[in-house]
This record gives sequence, structure tokens and C-alpha cells, in this order.
Amino acid sequence: MGTEQQQQRVATVRLFLYDRQIHPELFTIHHDHRVVQNDYEAQIWVTGCTHVIGFFRGAQGLAEVTAGPEAELPQRGRLLDLPFRGERNHECHAVMGIRYMMGMQAETMSPAVYGRTHHELARQGAKRGLFVPFPQWMTRAPLTPFSFVDYEASATQLHVFAFHAFPDDLTILKTQSIFELA
Repeated sequence: MGTEQQQQRVATVRLFLYDRQIHPELFTIHHDHRVVQNDYEAQIWVTGCTHVIGFFRGAQGLAEVTAGPEAELPQRGRLLDLPFRGERNHECHAVMGIRYMMGMQAETMSPAVYGRTHHELARQGAKRGLFVPFPQWMTRAPLTPFSFVDYEASATQLHVFAFHAFPDDLTILKTQSIFELA
């Protein structure tokens, strides 16, 4: 389990998909947000420069997890395990009545472009969504690591945009996920 003082490394972060709920004891949760609609509930956790998104329809659900090796994640119920390298897309058709679509990207930038992108995402995070900075992490860069998770919820779907900033690596990890009732 990660601690607040432990900085995550961008090269070790992976994206997982589970066909079940993931227990909160596996993570240090820095921000917890619940979305409630008539036909589904969702839980969004910021777990460092990573996240967990649980989408549930009654007893059925999917959980998207981004995590490093410090998270001791279960094997049971794991549908997907991908490293953050380049750009990838994935889709699951109607798993337990839920359709899941995801795009992910690890984008490494020049110092100037990274600085502008970092500041723009931080500005957006101050206005909307869930923005969690990690100033306690020691970095070589003058910028602060952070997670910014924004979402749009409708009656039948949850659309989540997540950005995780790693200043030492000049890299932003991005995910765009859609959970939709089938």
C-alpha cells in the first residue's frame, strides 16, 4: 500500500479493469467522490497520481484502477492489465449489462509544453472536477505532481477524464473512460 510521502513513478503505473468492486483498504484515498443516478452509482477515488473508478448497477459493476506496483491488487475478477505506454483504446461489450470504453495515453512533453499543460490543467481543476495536488512529494522539478479527475454524468452513462501529472518525467497520464448501461 502506498503512503502519502511515497512518490509514484510514472514508468510503473498500469491500468486494470475488474468485474467487481475493489476494496478501499488497498489504497490511500486522497479524495472520495460519489455519483448517484437512478439506475447506477459510481465511486471515484483519487489514490495519488492514480485513481479508481467503480461503476455499479445493483450488485454488478466494473472498476477501473490505475496503480503502481505498491498497490497489492487482487487477481480475481481482473479483466484487463495494461501498462501506460503510448496511446491505447479498449472496449468491453456489455459486461454484466455495462459497456466500458477507454482511451489511455502517456504523453511526455518538452519542458515548455509540459509547463503550459501543467498550468492549464491546474487552472481547469480549480474550476471543476476533483483536483488533488501532492506538494509533499519531493521532486526535482519546480512543479507539483497532481491528479485532476473530471466527469460528466447522465442517466445512462458516466464519462470520466483523468489527468495525472508527473513533473520529474515531464509526463501526463491521461484516461478517458465511458461506463454505459447496456
